[in-house]
This record gives sequence, structure tokens and C-alpha cells, in this order.
Amino acid sequence: MNKPNFSDKKALLIEDMAEARIMQKKMLNDFGFKSIEIAMKAESAIELLRTQSYDVILSDYNLGNGKDGQQLLEEVRHSHLIPNTSTYLMVTAETSTEMVMGAIEYSPDGYITKPFSQAMLERRLLKLMMNKEQLLEINKALDASDYEKAVTEARKVSKENPTLASRCNRIIGDSLISLEKYQEALEVFKACRKESRMPWAVFGEAKCHYFLNNVDKAEQKFRQLTLDNKFFVSAYDWLAKTLVKKGELDEAQAILVDAVGRSPKNLKRQIELGKLSLEVHDNLMAEMSFRRAVFLAKHSCFNEADVYLQHMTSIVALAREGDIPSRQISNFQTTLEKVHQSFFNSAKVRSESYLLEMELYAALGDTKTMHQIEEVWNNDIESGQAEPITPAAQSRINQIKS
Repeated sequence: MNKPNFSDKKALLIEDMAEARIMQKKMLNDFGFKSIEIAMKAESAIELLRTQSYDVILSDYNLGNGKDGQQLLEEVRHSHLIPNTSTYLMVTAETSTEMVMGAIEYSPDGYITKPFSQAMLERRLLKLMMNKEQLLEINKALDASDYEKAVTEARKVSKENPTLASRCNRIIGDSLISLEKYQEALEVFKACRKESRMPWAVFGEAKCHYFLNNVDKAEQKFRQLTLDNKFFVSAYDWLAKTLVKKGELDEAQAILVDAVGRSPKNLKRQIELGKLSLEVHDNLMAEMSFRRAVFLAKHSCFNEADVYLQHMTSIVALAREGDIPSRQISNFQTTLEKVHQSFFNSAKVRSESYLLEMELYAALGDTKTMHQIEEVWNNDIESGQAEPITPAAQSRINQIKS
């Protein structure tokens, strides 16, 4: 296959450090790139990606204040701002497990560690872009969510280029899951596992068993993955989901605690751990998880009011257990302030936050403050700023006043 011609490719360079930016731009120019856009922050990169498409995105992991490279990748994947046909290379000076795990979870096409030579970057880009060229029609189908076509194209590429068979089979299996053809996908993953013993084949097989309600087989496969590949963190998430399906909530919570320890920057995992901890009445773990989620949410595309309200809910649950340290009340107030700043224009959120405040002060035995909050809430209801009291909310009010 012909070597890609960089001169007709468009690149986006995301780097906050001037010296690194100048050096990497020179490297790209030397490779032949003529069109190179620069973004110094994640937010400006997102704005560019909303209106333009790039063949190559070279993004640093550390981007100063605001979103880091992992959170940027999380958002552009979630918002479909980068197509599968683009090449996304993460650049990092860090080699910590937390960074590597966090970056890998959002699937860049590759990552390269600073310092790197011009020759090393060129080799890495060439390899990744040649791979993209070979999978072009498959990736176009995936971008269009045409999974039937993706399967057809992947089978064709696999036949024409046996060295790409493993990659194509993985795409075929995942596409069949998207089409809800779980039994067919299971056969693909089983054959791949017997042939290559790759972790993704075991993972695909386990997911198929989960969707086919073969929960014991799914559990066995996911457990095997967590034992054999301690950094395959998605397997921990799915093992927890399987255990929840079996009603084994305490064990599911323990699995998520382990997963969070391995990759703590995944917001959705922190939220799941918080919710599960509330369900098993481990309110201290719930508070810790939701506090971490609130911290991560600030620069995330999943920055929603519910994350903050759940954190407040966990502190109410702690207060109901008995005396709580003053720092937990401070945590409640800090999160409440963030709700006021970002979400108080929602009548529903406003009412829920007032109710949680009432519940906290009732648990603390401060009925005077509780009634003051209720009065403010009723005034906001009359002015239309807060949602009228629902039957579920009234039931909670009755409970704290009884």
C-alpha cells in the first residue's frame, strides 16, 4: 500500500505549552502537512471540531486549567465530534497508571510519550494513518451507524488482507452486538478467542452472554478478564453490572471500588459506585464517590445537576445515621453552592435542592432552619421559580415532619 501523502491532510495540534507547540508544528510541517490548526485549550479545540474535520489530531494530555486531554477525548467521543476516519494521537509526558488507564478508556488511536524524536512521531503517524486508509470504508460505515455495511466491509477487508483479520473480526463482533444479533456475535468472538486468545475476544463473548441472559457464563468470563488483565477496567464495570443483574449488590460494589482504584478519573464509574453504595447503605462510600464525581463533572460533558444532587443525598443519608463531622456539612454547602451557580434556573432542580436542605437540617435536629428553608421554597413556588410540590416530595416532607 502507498505511503499516505501528508500534504493533502489537515491536522489539529492541541498543546498549551508554547515551546512544545512550536516544535510539534515544525515536525508536522517537515512531514509535509500544509494545513495545521492550533488550539491551546480543550475548549478552543472543541469549538474547532464542531465546525471542521481533521485527518490527524495531535493532543497533549496536560492542557493547563480546564479540561485535560482525557476529558477532551471523552467529550469529542461522546458528542461524535471526531469521525472514526480521523487519527487521534495522545501526547503525554506522564507515564502514571492513572493517566495511561484514563487515556486508553476513551480509545485514542495511539499515544506517544514525551520526549519523542521527529522520526518516532513520523513512524507512529504513518502506521496509524496507513491503518485508517485500509479500514476507510469500514470506518465510514461506522460513522454512519450502518452496522450491516460495517460487517460486510470488514469481512471484505479481512479476506483481502489477512493481517487485518483480527481487527476486522473485532469490528464485526461489536457491530453485531449493536445490531442486537447476540448469538451471531457470540460465534464470532468464540472463534476469535480460540484462535488468538485476545482479551477483547473474551470481553465480547462475555457481553454476548450478558445480553443473552446467560449471567453465570457472563460472570465467569468477566471474572477471568479481571484476573488475567488487571487493567482491562471495562471488564470490572461489566462484571459489576452482571452481579447487579444477579442481585449480588454488595459484591458488585466491591468490584466497582476496585475499578475506581485502577482508573479514578472515569466520571460515570464514580457515579455508578455512588448509586450502588447508596443502595447497599454504604453512605460513606457513596459520599466519597459522589464528591469525586462532582469534582470530575466540572470539566466533563456529563456535568449534570443529578451528580450534585446525588452527592447532597448521600450526605443526608450520613446525617440520618447519627452525628456527622462538620466537614460533611461543609461538603453539602459547597455542592449546594455549585447547584445554585449552575443549575438553579431549573424549577425542578431548585425544588429538589430545597427539599434536600430540609432533609439535612431535619436530620441534624435544626427544625428552625428547616422551616426557614421551607418558607423560601414556598415563595419560589408562588413566583414560579420552583416546581410545585409533587406527591413524592410531599411524602418526604411528611416523613421529616413526623
